[in-house]
Parts: sequence; structure tokens; C-alpha cells
Amino acid sequence: MKKIRFNSIGNKLGLIIMILFLCILVPLGYVINQLFTGFYYNQTHQFIDDVSLDLVNSISNMDNQNEMKIYEELANHTKTEIVIVNKDGTVLTSSKLYKKGTNFDSELLSEIQKKNKIHKTYVHAETKEYYFLSGRSIELNEKKQGGAFVFASLDSIHDSIHKVKNYLILSIVVALLLAAGFTYFVSRKLSKPLIDMEIVTRKIAKGDLNINIKKISNDEIGSLAQAINDLAIELKDYRTNRSEFLANISHELRTPISYLSGYASVLRKKLYDSDQEKEDYLSIIENEASRLTLLINDLFELSKMEERKIELYKEWVDIEELIEGVMGKAKLRADIGNVTIKYEPQKNMKMILSDGMRLEQILINLIENAIRYTDYGEILIKSRVIKDKIIISIKDTGIGIPSNDLPFIFERFFRVEKSRSREMGGTGLGLAIVKELVNVLGGAIEVKSEVGIGTEFIICLPIET
Repeated sequence: MKKIRFNSIGNKLGLIIMILFLCILVPLGYVINQLFTGFYYNQTHQFIDDVSLDLVNSISNMDNQNEMKIYEELANHTKTEIVIVNKDGTVLTSSKLYKKGTNFDSELLSEIQKKNKIHKTYVHAETKEYYFLSGRSIELNEKKQGGAFVFASLDSIHDSIHKVKNYLILSIVVALLLAAGFTYFVSRKLSKPLIDMEIVTRKIAKGDLNINIKKISNDEIGSLAQAINDLAIELKDYRTNRSEFLANISHELRTPISYLSGYASVLRKKLYDSDQEKEDYLSIIENEASRLTLLINDLFELSKMEERKIELYKEWVDIEELIEGVMGKAKLRADIGNVTIKYEPQKNMKMILSDGMRLEQILINLIENAIRYTDYGEILIKSRVIKDKIIISIKDTGIGIPSNDLPFIFERFFRVEKSRSREMGGTGLGLAIVKELVNVLGGAIEVKSEVGIGTEFIICLPIET
């Protein structure tokens, strides 16, 4: 049985939406009730005022019984109580409040004679019922002859208002029920993708990377789903690369460590026939130790660059001078391999604001790599300026790189001809370091190659960063 989570995002969304509905409907219902109540009260006040005015204007004879009878019928028709009194306070019409011939309320009569018109809430002395009262004095022949009073029962008004309130409450309840249904649908609709994402991310955390979330929308939730899918792909690639890296580093370390261990054991046990053989073994140990040190340094350098922890010391660098200096350092190794290095700079080459030491490291790696894979050939270096960029190309006439290997040459430990590459030396990290350094300096690098013809590396760097 699935456990109900009261703190789930679906329930939270539902609660928030219901609170919003309540915050809207309750004040709206209150305002509508107040508006309707005020409107109804105002309409009632206005109505009995109009009736009382019409009565005063229509009375022509206080002793006309037929006329008084008409006013009693008018009271029934308008659902009000109409009371007409003479100047002595005797009631001339019959109503629920005052019978014909009885004495009218002396206070109201006195007030009407003083003010000519009154408008107030009235409580009947006997029934204790509440009424709206509108009274006016009656003047015949410019003399006050009595008064006309119109009573509207507040109980009937309240009954009507209560009915409206009931309808209003019913409407709010129905609206809340509809809102609850809508809220349930919307909260489930919104929360389901998030719940699915939670399940998927927990699977990712446990190592299951062969998963994919279906993107159902193009909004932020859809973007989040795509981001999780991308994360799974990146983690999968990272895991694959990590496994390959560990396998490669283990392989690269195994050879020099085996040499060191083996020849050290031979020397310790004195299993050599001559001093020359001993010197050969010591030389092998020294070379393998140097190779191991170089490998560790390259790994450390590459790690710093990938984490952007490398420090740059920028200065204005003369590209021609820098390239000529690198050529001087590589000349001895090039002469040994019968390789000629040429440099063709563009006229009026600009200086570049960059880290000269890192630029030299890039060029040395590329030139030594070209020498390593070129037999009895030529390496041509060119430099030119295009707008705000400096382009440096290093082209050799070496063995070339197969087209299917080109996308991978900047990966760590990747070798095109693995057996020959190992014989020629190097750690397999040179081009990976070159690419990371170029990226750190804000540039880009590309490679063109054809088997049997040669390889060209093209570096593009900003003049000023």
C-alpha cells in the first residue's frame, strides 16, 4: 500500500491554490453581500420616502373615507404599513401597527410637526419589531392637518437578505468544490513530472544512468527534465571516461614501475656480469624514473587546467621572437631526426597580450610532436593576423593521422599508432594539455591531416583578452 505523503509537493501546491481561492472568494462574497445589503436598504429607504411623498401630495381631504380606504389597499400592494393621522393624533387608516381611531405615537407626531419630515429606524412598542420609517407632515390650506407615515418591516428585508446570503454561501461552496477539483487536477498535473524526476534522480544517484525522462512540455519543467537527461548523459560519459582513464593510467604506470622494480631487483641481487651491464641497468632505471616523473607532472598539470586552477601571467608577447626561441630549443632534436624547421611570419606581426610561458609550452608540444612523427621531412610554421586574432599553423610532412582517429587525438592517452607511439616516447597527454592550454588562453585549435602526406595544427588566439 502506497504511503500518503502529506508534505508532498502535490499536496503543498493544492493547499496553496485552495488558500488562494479562499483569499479571493471569501472577501469577494463579503463585498457582494455588503453591496447587496446596502443597495437593498437604500432602495427600501428611497421607496418609502417616495411613497410618503406621494401620499402627502395626493391627500386632499382628511375626512374622505374612500380616499383613506385606497391608502389601506395601497399598503397591501406595496407590502408596507401606511398610517395617516390627523392633527390631533387620531389614526385615520387601519394597519397592523395602529388600528383606525386609535391614538398615534405622540413622540413621532410631535417630531413630524417640528421637522416636517423624518426618516429613521422605528421599534414598535408592543411587538418590538423593527421598521424603516418615513414620515411627512400633511398641509391643507397652508395649515398642518396631520401626517403620513410609511413603515417597511426590517424582518421582511432581512428575510430577503438572508436568502441572498444563503444563495451566496451556496455559490461559494460550489465554487470551492469546483476549485478543489481543479486544484487536484492541476496539482497532480504539475507535481507528477517533478515526482517522476525525483524517482529518476534517485536512480541516477544509485548509479542507474541508462534512463531518460520524457519531456512533456517546453516550460521550466520541461527544461528541468532535459537538464536531468543531460546530466545522466554527462555522468555516463564521465563514468566511461573515468574507467578508460584509470585503465590507461594503470597501463602507463605499470611499464616504468615494472622496469624500476625488475632492474632494481637485479642490481640488489647482483645478477649482472660486468660493470657495463650494471651501468646499462642503472641508465634504464634513470630513464624510466624520468618518464614516470614526466607522466605524473603532465597529469597534475592537466588536472589543474581542467579545474581552472592554473594561474596566468599575461604580458605583451612578440610572437616572432617566441616562435624563433621555440625553434632554437627544438633544433637539436630536429637535426637528430633529419627534420627541417622553417618559419614564415606575416609582415608587421602584432604583439599579443597573453601568457608567454604557456604559449611556449603549446608550441613546444606541437613542434616536438611533429618531429616525433616526421622522418626526413619538413615542419613549416606560419603566423598571420586576421582582424583581432593571431593564427599560428604548424604543418609537417609526417605519417599523418587517419580520419577516423582525428576526433579523438586531444583525448588523454590516445595514440594513433599505439606501438610506435610508445616507442617514440611521450606520455600520451601532450595534445590533451595543448587543447586545455589553448582553451584557458581563450583560443581554439583545429587539426587537418592526411595519411602519408602530413598533419597541420592551426591555433587561433585573441590578440588581447
